[in-house]
Amino acid sequence: MSAADPSQNAARRRRTLAVTSSATFMVILDITVVNVALPNIEHSLGASLTDLEWVADAYALALGALLLIWGSVADRTGRKRVFLLGMAIFGIGSLLSSLAPSPTLLIGARVIQGVGAAALFATALALIGNEFEGAARGRALGVWGAAIGAGLAVGPIVGGGLTDAFGWRAIFLINVPLALAMLMWAPRMAESRAGNADRPDWAGFALFGTSLTLVVFSLIEGVQLGWGSPLIYGSLAGGIGGATVFFTVVAKRPGAIFDARLLANPSFAASTIAVAGQGVVIASVMLYLIRDLQDVGGHSPLAAGAEILPITVVAFVASLVAGRMLRGGNAIWLMSAALVLLAIGSGLLATTVPSGHWWDMLPAMLLLGAGWGATNPLASQAALGAAPPSAAGMVSGFNNTARQIGIAAGIGGLGTLYQDLAASGSRVGLGGVSPTMARELSVIIARHGLSQALRQSPVGLRVRVESAGVAGLVGALHAVELAGAAIAAACAIAVGFIALRSSRV
Repeated sequence: MSAADPSQNAARRRRTLAVTSSATFMVILDITVVNVALPNIEHSLGASLTDLEWVADAYALALGALLLIWGSVADRTGRKRVFLLGMAIFGIGSLLSSLAPSPTLLIGARVIQGVGAAALFATALALIGNEFEGAARGRALGVWGAAIGAGLAVGPIVGGGLTDAFGWRAIFLINVPLALAMLMWAPRMAESRAGNADRPDWAGFALFGTSLTLVVFSLIEGVQLGWGSPLIYGSLAGGIGGATVFFTVVAKRPGAIFDARLLANPSFAASTIAVAGQGVVIASVMLYLIRDLQDVGGHSPLAAGAEILPITVVAFVASLVAGRMLRGGNAIWLMSAALVLLAIGSGLLATTVPSGHWWDMLPAMLLLGAGWGATNPLASQAALGAAPPSAAGMVSGFNNTARQIGIAAGIGGLGTLYQDLAASGSRVGLGGVSPTMARELSVIIARHGLSQALRQSPVGLRVRVESAGVAGLVGALHAVELAGAAIAAACAIAVGFIALRSSRV
């Protein structure tokens, strides 16, 4: 080995970390960046409410359903190869989204984006795990985890700024030059694959992909269609049934897309619980906090995004710090502590109101950001350490699948809680108004926002509707924040129990 090799290797590692973290930031950003642009898309393309829901959900559905599949394919065919393919697909989907002349074509382009995003997200962690070891891996995972936090949190800011300045198409078009730049840099990363790769598990791909699609679909659409809907009920039952067959039968076969024995590994089990629980809390609390900052606080999308910036900044720093704290087998205990911070932060948010001063929320936001940011590198390190390097793609895919299921469950499950309580709380404040009008206005407040309800209210009722709506929305937000705190606390206890048991073995 020549004297230049160490510096060349260091440069390759830095490039790998920069490319994979940037790609992860793009993938996560596109989950939230579109939300603030939906009204503009509605006006520009004449989209219906159902169309708008699918513009947002099609990407998340494809992303969540294909993560494990892409990770398994990457182990067999090459992780850099799949990453490059994913970047190309993501760039094409972004370009098609920016040019879409109709809601249907936009939804289709968002699916293409999601397919590419799944390949990027599934391989990024595996590529980092292949390049870094020991303390250096912990630091690298800290940077990667910070990219996740930054992407999810700044989406509303980026989306609001681009939409206000250039129109909704800019939120997709900006991905194209970024994807091209990364396609130029990514080929210099090191290739890696499993040394004894089996042929693809096509039956496992089909069963897992179909099952997860049904589960994620039901979680996302359950809020709008209702959990008693035959379509939602059937999709959820079919998805859970298929997943049960997959984990109890298919995943136990040699060469399966996923090795079910990993679920018995304490580090892997703890990381799965941590990322899923974190996804539930962050997705729901952030989504409805940003909504109420606009709807109740009267802030613009850009201002609302800026107000939650402390969460992002602290999450970034906490991710870097947590990555440096990793040593030996302490990742599980640290995960439990991070989830405790997440629980306290979410609970404290329930004592504030979105129409108050932003500094009233600051202590809660700092704790929430610290718990959120620290969880990502800790869970990633625990997951990667639970399996041999040959299974890094599979581990990365499953770890990120758990995160996406948590996000979908948070938006779906706690979203239902939010809408139900917002509607019922608003109806209470509209006592004395005709039952039919009170019911209609409360549903509009819960689903479409207070400003929409005010536009559709008789002039003489608007003060009353505003008061009732604010009470209903704030009460619903507090319930989501308290539910998030309870979920994070339960996950912290579960992870702590796993840590205690594994330390006694």
